[in-house]
Amino acid sequence: MKVLIAGCGFVGERAADLLHAAGHEVIGLTHSPESAARLAAKPWRTEACDISDRDSVAKLNVTGIDAVIHCASSSRGGAEMYQAVYVDGMRHLVTAFPQAFALYSSSSSVYPQVSGEIVDESSPAEPERDTGRLLREAENIALNAGGAVARLAGIYGPERSFVLKNLLEGKAAIEGNNGQGRLLNQIHADDAAAALAHIVTQRLGGIFNVVDDAQMTQKQCSERLCAIFGLKLPPVREPDPNRKRGWSHKRVSNTKLHASGWKPRYPSYFDALRDDPDLVPSIFSLVQGASEVPLPRQPNILLIGLMGSGKTTVGRIVAQMIGFQLVDTDHLIVETAGKSIPDIFASEGEAGFRLRESTALRSLLGRRGCVIATGGGIVTQPRNLPLLRHLGYTVWLDADPERLARRTAMNSNRPLLNGEENPKAKLERLLAERKPLYKSLADLRIQTAELTPQETAYGVMESARVFFARRQKLESVG
Repeated sequence: MKVLIAGCGFVGERAADLLHAAGHEVIGLTHSPESAARLAAKPWRTEACDISDRDSVAKLNVTGIDAVIHCASSSRGGAEMYQAVYVDGMRHLVTAFPQAFALYSSSSSVYPQVSGEIVDESSPAEPERDTGRLLREAENIALNAGGAVARLAGIYGPERSFVLKNLLEGKAAIEGNNGQGRLLNQIHADDAAAALAHIVTQRLGGIFNVVDDAQMTQKQCSERLCAIFGLKLPPVREPDPNRKRGWSHKRVSNTKLHASGWKPRYPSYFDALRDDPDLVPSIFSLVQGASEVPLPRQPNILLIGLMGSGKTTVGRIVAQMIGFQLVDTDHLIVETAGKSIPDIFASEGEAGFRLRESTALRSLLGRRGCVIATGGGIVTQPRNLPLLRHLGYTVWLDADPERLARRTAMNSNRPLLNGEENPKAKLERLLAERKPLYKSLADLRIQTAELTPQETAYGVMESARVFFARRQKLESVG
């Protein structure tokens, strides 16, 4: 199948990747040469084309198109942009490729219901605002051409989750519905893209709601997020009358799409928080980069440093001193995998181990009262760094490579050192690579060469106590 995708943004790019991986020929249209250049490394073809301009579409040098997917964005514009990109763009595509199966990616916001009722594809979709009416007009162009409409719920994914980002930045609110807030209908970008690919390849005509399996109110969602991230519940307020697509409160059904054979990878938002390796770290990074509000710190103590630096030994002592639970990320990995670390390295390589390490770290979200001993290389994965900063007070246990080599000499559970003729040289290289990362993360660095494990543990405990006491005092003043 030869598929033309107009709009290769958050969802369109993913859909193009999926279709290409499945063996289909893909041509992606972007609004400008600059955006086409961004996708130059993709294995599928890209062309710059302004679909709102009829002549630009007519001049496309493409033939034999079997399907067209319109998922271009209005770039947050108003009714004028909706008319140009959605209505005119859809009309121009259908006119230029009359034999192609046309799929228009619309929005579940066309359902204006406000009473919390279940809405399916047969429910009235008569939006009051101009933007909503223009979406419906674009839908009808695709349907009248014998095509399909995918009504996408609120899209989220890595670097894009307004629910979590607004909560972390203190901008969230619970709107209306007697203090419960509206129902949130969401879909992960990967699942949205999979739905578009599914509809096109199966040539499923008609309207399909694209939403996950677990709608919840704003209050229900906020309560769970606040429990995980240690945040205060956002305030209750009346709905914003200036929302571009209006305020609605409904439970969008995906029964029809499920019945066609589609199944979401992330059935709920909280499944994605747990299983998408980049979702939470990317939102943390966005908040850290664009907001003056600091990320919340959980009341845990994290120990970082090279293998052999004493993280597990010191962690056990600290945990006993203050009544915390000791958590060792390497032990979590072994328990989950059902095999040893050397066996994981042998069967999955270091890359597979690092994926498991990131999963183990995400599993600690929401945990409190823990001393967390981490693997020496956990800092090498960028996605782990924001999580480590959030999870607690971080202490770097530092020791010279010669001492570390002696400590690890009799331990066969160190895959990065196994078979090394000169372990000390390997540890020197690892320290040189990781030292800047340890330094950037650490709230405290303890050089352990002249200290006993008990002395090191006391330093960890006392510095953490002072840190959290000061933080609590600042929060109470604020």
